[in-house]
Amino acid sequence: MKKLLAIWFILVGLGSTGALAEVKFKDLPADHWAAKSVYSLVKMGVTSGYPDGTFRGKKNITRYETAIFLSKLSDRLKDEVAAKEDLNELKSEIAALKRTSAGVNLNGNFELDNSLANLLASGGAVTGKGPVMNYRLRTSLLKELNDQASVKVNLDTMDAGYYGGQRDLATQMLDVTGKVKINSRDLGVMGDLLNSPLDLTIHSGPGQLQHTDTTGLLPSETGVTYDRPDTGLDLSTKMWEAEVAGGYKARRYEAGNSGKVETNWLYGRAGYNFNGIPVINNLKLEGTADILSKNPSSSGPKDLRGTLAFSSNITPKVEARATLGLARAEAKGWMVEARLKIADFITSGSSLIIRGAKVGSEYINPQLAAEEFNFAGYDVFMRPLENATVNLAGEVIYPFSDKLRLRGLGEARLSGDYRYGAGQPKSRLTGQLGLNYTLAADTIFETFYRAETDPTISETTDITALGLKYNF
Repeated sequence: MKKLLAIWFILVGLGSTGALAEVKFKDLPADHWAAKSVYSLVKMGVTSGYPDGTFRGKKNITRYETAIFLSKLSDRLKDEVAAKEDLNELKSEIAALKRTSAGVNLNGNFELDNSLANLLASGGAVTGKGPVMNYRLRTSLLKELNDQASVKVNLDTMDAGYYGGQRDLATQMLDVTGKVKINSRDLGVMGDLLNSPLDLTIHSGPGQLQHTDTTGLLPSETGVTYDRPDTGLDLSTKMWEAEVAGGYKARRYEAGNSGKVETNWLYGRAGYNFNGIPVINNLKLEGTADILSKNPSSSGPKDLRGTLAFSSNITPKVEARATLGLARAEAKGWMVEARLKIADFITSGSSLIIRGAKVGSEYINPQLAAEEFNFAGYDVFMRPLENATVNLAGEVIYPFSDKLRLRGLGEARLSGDYRYGAGQPKSRLTGQLGLNYTLAADTIFETFYRAETDPTISETTDITALGLKYNF
């Protein structure tokens, strides 16, 4: 309580000169190049001008006047620094109080969706029409054990609610994450190499899970992936100004609940930021290496691959990224992707993302297809990219107001030789246009229309959806 009162008096003292901010000098126009700086000093109580309402900015000042001016400025800055230090200390005390008294923090969201399928279906391969209901519950329980350790338990029902999904509660809906921060000074000689603490994260989760449309009404939903953590551990820190990370993941288990790992995955990653580069200003270079081994005790298939990514904030509103993935020496084992994001391109809050990706015919190892199904990334609908495809995508967001915004998505999947149409088994076109309306701070109403054309089945399918999302 004493600290709160002390901070209150400091803030009152700093704000007591607020009335001086209303002072307007007769000889200082509002558009003068120094006006903003002069009035900032007035607000701080450093200067108040002359009694006749003038500032006399061109008048010479004496050494005595300069000393008084600098002394006042120094006093005000000391007060502000003291207030900031006390406020930061108070924040830490409040955070500690929350950890000891509140115990566990609970948050999450609940989504309820109603879709009407295939209004445009012509009666070809897809004949079903009608409504489909779905709900999805996501919750997170966070327990901060202390400043260095925390545990989080997550629940995600995914497609288990009226949507044809069969998910096991213990092995698929739940995941647990534990985080530990290790001070580099506690690591002895090894810690001398690190520029920041060593972050250790331990996961127990089902990994990425795909949806399969069992209703027969929503084929564009098949392949949509729920991005869940893999079971394993990660280490990350900074070393010589470079961001480094590595770890182990259990990518696949044997059938049943034996817990025996079938496929092991080791990875390492390093990234470095280059600043002051002409034209592009800054550049981040990141390299990743992955080693996968299936049934290592029986000499199963193995895979070694790497990716190299370049990203840059060319301007505060333009971000560019390029990625090269190498799974084989030949081009058929490559993946290349380029992405451009533009913020506020029409109005404040709007954004545009344009992306193109080409995946070689052998980039995803056929012997490890189940483990590597998402290694080429996802399209804008969270469906994994496939071998021997060219993918062109775009996303646009436009806010009509603080509560209403439009979101458009488009994806064109072509064959590896840039062809679309009959005879190209992986080609398809998907487009979606929707509106999000914020009913309250924690409640969002969403509606969208999606249409997809698949030449392999000579059919256009579509979804008209209405949904409500509540955050708690």
